[in-house]
Amino acid sequence: MEKTTPRLLAKAQGYTRYIGMPCIHGHNGERFVRNNGCVKCHSKTKRSTPKYGKPGRPRKRELFIGPPKQKRVVFKPETDIERWIVRSKGKKNHLRKALSVDYYKTLIVTHCPLLGVELTYAKYEGTITPNNYATLDKIDPTKGYVPGNVQILSYRANTLKNSATIEEMRLMLANWEKQN
Repeated sequence: MEKTTPRLLAKAQGYTRYIGMPCIHGHNGERFVRNNGCVKCHSKTKRSTPKYGKPGRPRKRELFIGPPKQKRVVFKPETDIERWIVRSKGKKNHLRKALSVDYYKTLIVTHCPLLGVELTYAKYEGTITPNNYATLDKIDPTKGYVPGNVQILSYRANTLKNSATIEEMRLMLANWEKQN
């Protein structure tokens, strides 16, 4: 013959609580049907809300299912050029996120391709940017900072090239030669 407990009877009748044995803390014996836990102990404990799921409900399965997530590779700059890459990418330059660190390394040059001056990648002190400081330049301004559309120029060449077209530069050079 099967033994029926108050918990099984309460469950069969659709109740959420029943009166059973007192808990180890001496409470009266009112218990939950779902997990046989003490109602008073449950209300007295301060439980923080779990990160996932409803508070107070046990998980039905493991929190993580699937292969482990790969750890993020952190780039730690050691040279002036690598520090320049970090400054150039920056946290605020969301437009340059498409350019990876490896792509930056392929762009590195020692001399400015337009003016021929030797470039410096060291961080400058003060408010005035040196003319030979390396800057990132868009070849075609309409395309944005995407691989294949960027180059490294000196600060001076980048400011001269800022918004001028080739025709304007040729006209300026011709007029400049006439003056001298």
